Amino acid sequence: ERLGISHSTLYRYFRSRDDLAAAAVDQAVNAIEWPKPSEDWRAYLAETAWAHWRLYSAHIGLAREITALRVIGPALVKRDNRTGVHLLEYGFDPVDAVLVVDMLAELVTQAFLAAPEQTGDAVDLLQRRRQELIGPWIDQYDPRLQEVLVGAVSGPAAAWFERKLALFLDGAAGRRAAR
Repeated sequence: ERLGISHSTLYRYFRSRDDLAAAAVDQAVNAIEWPKPSEDWRAYLAETAWAHWRLYSAHIGLAREITALRVIGPALVKRDNRTGVHLLEYGFDPVDAVLVVDMLAELVTQAFLAAPEQTGDAVDLLQRRRQELIGPWIDQYDPRLQEVLVGAVSGPAAAWFERKLALFLDGAAGRRAAR
């Protein structure tokens, strides 16, 4: 409306809603500063995960949109390829490099899939949603797990994600060391 055009005008430039969504995702992906490889593969992957976190934090609903894409734009492909190639240079075998890239993206994406599509800070929305989902069921968990779960959903979402990321990177280290 602000531009004085109808939504159908967009389809002069994009064949479908999927092509339009892929182009929008590419814009968001290209706007994020992605890390450059360093001497430390683990630090590089952690920085890559936090770049994903910033991407989803900046764009509420983007995680859901990316998982629903039927058309993938070049920005996602280039990002994943660059990360995979760097993992090969760090000594990962090709299968493990692809698995690590895929799992790292899924780890961050999964964290944001539960966030409701509302305005506001995506990380705050995500944390509230986690509390809504777990809170009513907390007494159904073993008492030894309850304290951990309460901490996971009441503390900062980034703190819990950091613990999950460390566990994932520990597993990736084992795969790399096995080669």
